[in-house]
Amino acid sequence: MPFNFKIRPALLEDEKAVLELVNELENRDSDPQIFAQIWREYLAHTHTYVWVTENPKNQIVGFLSVIGQNLLHHEGMVYEIQELMVTASCQGKGLGRKLIEALKNELKEKDVKSIEVTSNKRRKEAHAFYEAMGFTNSHEKFTIYF
Repeated sequence: MPFNFKIRPALLEDEKAVLELVNELENRDSDPQIFAQIWREYLAHTHTYVWVTENPKNQIVGFLSVIGQNLLHHEGMVYEIQELMVTASCQGKGLGRKLIEALKNELKEKDVKSIEVTSNKRRKEAHAFYEAMGFTNSHEKFTIYF
């Protein structure tokens, strides 16, 4: 079966479609003004990659955002997946895999120490996906909420 989806860098005008995906992922309505501000910051940040996936009708059905930073304890660049989302109706078609492959291809020529991802403990299917993609469950994450 041919891959009929397109992966491309996100554009400023993709904001509304990505907001809808984030709302689906989080099962809530995000504040559109706050989202717009962060969206612009993402797209302007030097070490950030944001890609979207379009179906054959040019509708955005998935996206990936990754932010890189130099870390002292890694002695170099570490990229962390902030969001990876494929709409429910398009899951199981290899879109998440293609997004991760695009990221790995982008970073393989750079001096990158690792790619990391944090996934909520309740997202067991996401954990299985990341493990299948070669990620190792190597850390515990602790959070203080405000």
